[in-house]
Amino acid sequence: MAGRHRADRGQQGFSKSHPAAVQDMAPNELVDTAAPAGGLSSQEQKAVLWGTVFRVLGTPIMALLGLLNTAIIVRETGESIFGIVSLIATMSLLFPFADLGIGAVVTNASSRAGKLSEDPVTVGTIQRAYRVLAMIAAGLIMAFVLIMIFDKWGAVIGLTTGPDDRWVITLAASLFALSLPMGLGIRILIGINKNQLAVLVLMSNTVFGLLITVGLMLVGAHGIFFAIPGVLGALLGNIVGTIVALRMSGLGTTVFAAPVEEMAQVKLLAGSLWMLIASVGLPLGLQSHRVILSHLSTPEALSRYALMAQVYALGWSVFSTAGMAYWPVFVKRRGDQAGTIKMWIKIVLVFFGVSVVAAVFISLLGPFATNILSSGEVITGTWLAVAFGCLLVVQCIHLPAGVLLTTPTEMRFQAFCIMGMGLISVVGGILVAPEYGAVGVVFVAAAAVLVTQIVPDFAFVPRLVRRRDPVEVDQAETSGSVSV
Repeated sequence: MAGRHRADRGQQGFSKSHPAAVQDMAPNELVDTAAPAGGLSSQEQKAVLWGTVFRVLGTPIMALLGLLNTAIIVRETGESIFGIVSLIATMSLLFPFADLGIGAVVTNASSRAGKLSEDPVTVGTIQRAYRVLAMIAAGLIMAFVLIMIFDKWGAVIGLTTGPDDRWVITLAASLFALSLPMGLGIRILIGINKNQLAVLVLMSNTVFGLLITVGLMLVGAHGIFFAIPGVLGALLGNIVGTIVALRMSGLGTTVFAAPVEEMAQVKLLAGSLWMLIASVGLPLGLQSHRVILSHLSTPEALSRYALMAQVYALGWSVFSTAGMAYWPVFVKRRGDQAGTIKMWIKIVLVFFGVSVVAAVFISLLGPFATNILSSGEVITGTWLAVAFGCLLVVQCIHLPAGVLLTTPTEMRFQAFCIMGMGLISVVGGILVAPEYGAVGVVFVAAAAVLVTQIVPDFAFVPRLVRRRDPVEVDQAETSGSVSV
């Protein structure tokens, strides 16, 4: 059953459809009806398997390219400036809420059964998402230009490198803003069970970034200019992702048009409010460390954190790829409470076991890798590697719940938990940063995830799933999920 709006659709697209509000739609059934109860359909198995395989096989290659990119930047900028460059280049991690939670809504809309191009709600949702994010991008660029005009970037990031900051940081920030609407392509690929293609597109960001870094080096660029490759590479990768997603989904260029008149009264972006609140809490708890260190610690501590965070990110990318593949899986099983809980427990156990092994590797090899990466200029230490290993484990334990709890009530629950995590992480980070530096803020973040997310997960996830209201399940058709 795919919803009443599809009941009498003919061959002429939307002309014979009668769209209903999202809350009036029944939840989707599995696309592959041969899938075993509580198991995965063949298409879903391929998405989980190949997405993870592509990430695992591609991680060594991307690691080498990323390490080469970082090595060039460290050599060209020095230890103190590298931390600032890394802070600017990773601003997408600091401001994931810039899309107002709309990216998650698009993934859920793309997860719906049937042909997307013939589904007026899906098409209308994605059309409106592109238009809203385009306006957000324009507003952000205007704000960045104002900061440049009043020369306030130093106050915003806490550190300065010279007079070029105002121009280069504004350019980098504007490129980040432009990547917001283009990032919806990745969301669509995940929703249509093309996780392996989403992985390849994300990997292309590293390739583009390295090429731009080499180009800057060859032309004699210096210092803060090396903040540009990361954001420009991400923008180019997102553009590629959008092209691929629109072709694979059959949506084409129709997503850039205004929603048809008959969809004007339908609530297309339902659920994005709680996702927005959660998206504010996530960077507070997990990505604010750079800002805290830049204001309360030393440039060297910021550089140590930025370097070890890259090693940690390699491991986290594998788990997040596998976890995101379960997003559409859980969406299609919202009506099967018992099977959903059973699947969630299995995934948590697997993620926990594998993440512990990964954390041991990070703890043992992280300091060695960062020493080679920086040619001995940045010494991270074992305790920082252990802290990131602990953070990896707790995030992996929570990840399955993040892509499972997606009805309005469940997202509200997640939003409060995430905001609690963010507040504890920020307040605790501020208290420990002056004395314990990077090690302290990472341990505080890991503890915050444990207390405010993992404990509530095991206490409330089964209860929330069993108490799912059929009306809320209907509303969740185009709502978002919350994932760290």
